[in-house]
Order: sequence, then C-alpha cells, then structure tokens
Amino acid sequence: MKKLNKKKVKWVVREMDKGERSVYRIAKTMKITPQWAREIHRIYHNTGEYPFPQKPGRKIKLVSDEERDIVLKIREEHPLSGAIALEKLIDSKGVHIGHNRIHRILKEEGLAKEEPHKQKRRKWIRYERRFSNSLWHADWFEEELDQAILFEDDASRFITGYGVFRNATSQNSNLVLEQAIKSYGVPSQLMTDHGVQFTSLPRETCSSPRPNDFQLFLQSYDIKHIKARVKHPQSNGKVERAGQTLQKLWRHFHCWDAAVEYNNFRRPHSSLENDCLRTPYQAFIDKSRVKGIRAC
Repeated sequence: MKKLNKKKVKWVVREMDKGERSVYRIAKTMKITPQWAREIHRIYHNTGEYPFPQKPGRKIKLVSDEERDIVLKIREEHPLSGAIALEKLIDSKGVHIGHNRIHRILKEEGLAKEEPHKQKRRKWIRYERRFSNSLWHADWFEEELDQAILFEDDASRFITGYGVFRNATSQNSNLVLEQAIKSYGVPSQLMTDHGVQFTSLPRETCSSPRPNDFQLFLQSYDIKHIKARVKHPQSNGKVERAGQTLQKLWRHFHCWDAAVEYNNFRRPHSSLENDCLRTPYQAFIDKSRVKGIRAC
C-alpha cells in the first residue's frame, strides 16, 4: 500500500465529506484500500485530528541509566575504544548492548562524533602471516619533539620494540631492534620504508651505495630486509596504524611506557579474534611456532 502524505490525507477526508465520489473511487485514486479510506475519515471525525503518517523505521528506545553506566565503566577501562570494540568487550561480560546504542551514549557524553567517511564500505584486502616472528614491520614517527620507532609483529600486532629519541638514525634503529630480539626472538623478515634510517639510497655520485649500519645489522642476524613500495604507505600500513594508535594513547596516558603496555597487554584487538577477544600479546603467544615464549 502506498504511503500517504499530509496533503493526500486531507484530500481523502475532504472528498469523503463531500460525498460526490464513491469510497471505492477515492481509494483507487490514492492507491489505498477502501477500508483504509473509511478509517482515515473515522479517525478524523472522532478525534478532530488527521492521522498523518509517521516517519518510516523503528522507534528509537531511550537509553537506560544501567546501560549508560555499563558503557562508561568499560570505556574508562579501555580509553579510545570505539562502539564496535566496546560492544564486544561488554558481550564478553555476559551483557549485550548494540554498538549503535553505545555510539549514541558516547556521542551524548562527548566521547565520540559522527565520521561520515567511516560509514562507507571500503574495499580492502588484508594479508597476515600465520606465525609470530615470521615478519616484523618497522617505522619512525614524530610526536611533538620526540622521534619514535616501532617494531610490530605482523601476525599478532604485538609491539616487540619501541624507542623514543631526539633523532631518527640507523644507530638508534639498531639499539631498539637489538633489545627487541633479545626479548622476543629473531624475526625471519623485516619490512621498512625507504627512509635513510633503514637503507642507503642511490644518488648521482653513487648508484650502488654500501649498506648502512641498519642493513649490516640485519645481515648479521640473517634477517631478510623487505622494502615497501615507494610512495605506497599501505605496504607498511599495519605499523603506520600502530603508530597512530600509540600517539592517541600517549595523549591519554602522557607516558610512552603506559601507552605501549596498554596496547600490548590490555587492549583487545578486533583483528585478532579467535572465538574470544585477544590482546596482541595473547595472539603473539598463540601464534608462536615454539610455545612457552617468555615475555620480559
């Protein structure tokens, strides 16, 4: 049945009052049933109000105080988590609140805002190594006056090493990588961009430069160096995203150690689910070829 607008409802009542047309003719003109035409006329004369159609869709239920308290409590334990992540965390405690309702609560509390570009479905292909330590990603990023480097395991999103310096150099890259290897083992491969901290770049006077300190360090551990495509940050996108997440966490905790500790050991990662929520560290252990890796 076609939905009537306000103008058509008034026309039905007016024509029924005139009595010049049959109920059947009025209903056929408006593409409704004669029963509905009579009901519109009856409601108007009984109540004095036109039965204007309501907007389509379900009525939105009000958020209860109990739901609000649950969401805000979990959000306090997991800062910066979005509605979908919070829905899964709340489900793990035996309570279900839909992510749309959670998002409403976060918006009302000033903890979230509308992001139209995220509402569009994006085409993407995710690759992921099967085992921990088969591939690490590395990248430098800047936060205020700090230059920070991250090493992230591909299979588990676990940050195996990080360091904060005043300068981004190959020597500082070596220091952090060496400590990460001592703590979590030697990766088979390492992916970086073409920054001078990671590789020697050809130039006019030397088309085939010698390996820099970082490349020599990788060779000493027999680690295969994979370089991302030029001007294609998506190749090394996981560690790029990890850097953005850590920057947000640093602004919340005001401490790099606390930001990394929360990301590795307390923050469930939505891409690491295996019938249950897992932190990057739990996934790093689960995906290890050799069980019983000890975290230092």
